[in-house]
Amino acid sequence: MQQSHKGRGEAEKGAVKRIKRDRRRTEPIVAYNSKLKLGIMATPCVVVAVATLAAAITGQDILGGGTMLHIGGSLIGGLVAFTLLQMAFDKKPMLQIDEEGIRCRRPDVGLIPWSAVVGLGTSKATLLRRVLMIAVDDNELDEQAAGHMRKRVGLFAAFSPQVAKFEGQMRGWPSIHVPISYFSISPRDLEKQIAEKVKFHGK
Repeated sequence: MQQSHKGRGEAEKGAVKRIKRDRRRTEPIVAYNSKLKLGIMATPCVVVAVATLAAAITGQDILGGGTMLHIGGSLIGGLVAFTLLQMAFDKKPMLQIDEEGIRCRRPDVGLIPWSAVVGLGTSKATLLRRVLMIAVDDNELDEQAAGHMRKRVGLFAAFSPQVAKFEGQMRGWPSIHVPISYFSISPRDLEKQIAEKVKFHGK
């Protein structure tokens, strides 16, 4: 699913394509993290943490790098597992799309009002599997979202030709990338709901 619109230099001329949301009163789209998906991802991290810690305690050298390497492996595995499980049991929605705009917690952007949304698309990304791409007019963002845009590092395009294509179609408008593969709702169903939620038109 991909929709692209207006170039930064064309905005003042009116020859632009903008997003028009469906103004019918509809239920918001709400997406939560999946306990199952994140739990599966955390399992090997837990195994590594326990195995390397046990090896460090018993003096076994299963990694070939001595006790300190095993302790380091245990700490890293435990930290990653803790982070994933913390995400899995987070009861707050990670993404919400409603009449006001798009609310996102990872990355922690906050509210992206519809007036700031220039284009939407979804694509595969090598590291995060699948992402929702939101091209924005940063002049329309509040301080929280604008602060995120100032600190963002645009590495997604380097790993995904689809993301690079989307950013090229946005003609200079910056974009926010939201990982959606770890939601309890499938990426395909989420894409379908978003497509039904918003309508695109030429202006």
